[in-house]
Amino acid sequence: MTERIPGWWRWAIMAACIYMAILVSNRYLSVNPQMGWVRAGEYALWAAITLGAIARFFPALTPYGWRPVTIFLGALLSGLEIFIGAGPDTKVRVDEWMTALIGIAVVTILARFLPAAITRFWFGQEVVRRGPIARTPR
Repeated sequence: MTERIPGWWRWAIMAACIYMAILVSNRYLSVNPQMGWVRAGEYALWAAITLGAIARFFPALTPYGWRPVTIFLGALLSGLEIFIGAGPDTKVRVDEWMTALIGIAVVTILARFLPAAITRFWFGQEVVRRGPIARTPR
């Protein structure tokens, strides 16, 4: 297995902090039903940072592995955040969960189509190392 890229823990801590902020804000602040897309934005930001952390932690997975791991982890964590605890009925919760998944999916799709200069920084491939670094597939 390829060694981890230095600085992965900074991205992981930021992803954890963003997730904790999502938990706290959605648990204690009332959300207007017309502002449902805010949840997609919250999880899109979380997915962007998490994708960078996963890419730095598991560089051998390549983007074909990083994106599905981000989607799976996002689906799991957003589902836990939305379905556990008191709240509206199940139909509203499913809508909130799907909105969160849309935000995560948009980021993972954008990761495929952004210019190489951006994805090189995002996935930690700008670090000079002695071994081969996984290239971003197009």
